[in-house]
Order: sequence, then structure tokens, then C-alpha cells
Amino acid sequence: MKGAWPPFIGEVMRISDLLIDSCFLRDFNAKDKWEFFEKIANCLGKELNIPPEAIKKALEEREKLGSTAIGGGVAIPHSRVSGLEKIAIALAIKEDGLNFDAPDKLPVKLIFVVLAPENESNLYLKTLAQLARILKQEKIKENLLKAQSPEEVKRILSEVDYGY
Repeated sequence: MKGAWPPFIGEVMRISDLLIDSCFLRDFNAKDKWEFFEKIANCLGKELNIPPEAIKKALEEREKLGSTAIGGGVAIPHSRVSGLEKIAIALAIKEDGLNFDAPDKLPVKLIFVVLAPENESNLYLKTLAQLARILKQEKIKENLLKAQSPEEVKRILSEVDYGY
């Protein structure tokens, strides 16, 4: 793994601690969410040493249960994946938006992909709740949309992500 991922056991967990820097996608090409899942799965698979097909399948199966778009231009696709040791998060930003079948029918511009080990429940749910709480703040969403690097994303998140 590159950088400080995964965080050390016993530390306070923050969303920024779980971000995979090399899987920060900015204005990527994808015609729909299914094509996006393939792109992000390829990146995450390489970084996490997990077959991209397994990640893509897990994300697609979860999405078929119901859209992971939460409204307000945000989606949080998530799933448990075999072979993963710690929770991992990727961020994709698409300024012109992507159809994600959002409840408010708006295109999604911020996509946080959350992967968790198969046997992880508590931290997985806390991570999803923390992300949803953070992404309800309009100013944070505006700032994230302007971010050009993982470092900028982490700086923006550090303003509101006090850990869990």
C-alpha cells in the first residue's frame, strides 16, 4: 500500500485516513454509473491487490438493490469485498455530473466509493454515516468540487471530519 494507508489500529478514524490518493478521479469519462464502476474498480483493484472484477461485481450488486445516490449531487457506492483488510475510500469528481438514478433526479458530481472487508460491520456503518453527515454540508460539497488533488480533498475534509 502507498502512503499512510491503512491507518494504525487504535487511532481515531477519519475519512481522509481511508482515502486512496491514487484513486482520486477528476472529470473522468463514463457514460453511466456502470461504466464508472469499471473505471474505479480497475484503480482500486490495482491499489488494494484485489481482482478489479470482484470490486466491480460487488459495487454493481449493491447498486442493483437501489441507487447509492443520496441526493444533492452526491453518491456513496459501497460494498463489502472479499480479501480486503481495512476500509478503503476512493473519490471521483465529475463537474458535469453523472446519472446515478438519484432520488432528487439530479446528476451526481461527487462520488465517494467505500469498500469494506466482508466481516466488517461497525466501522463500515460508522464510515458511511460520517460521510453522509459531512456531505450534507453545502459549503463542503462546493469546496470538494473545486479540489484538484487528494491533498486538497484531505485539507477540506479535515475542517469537518473529527473522527469516529
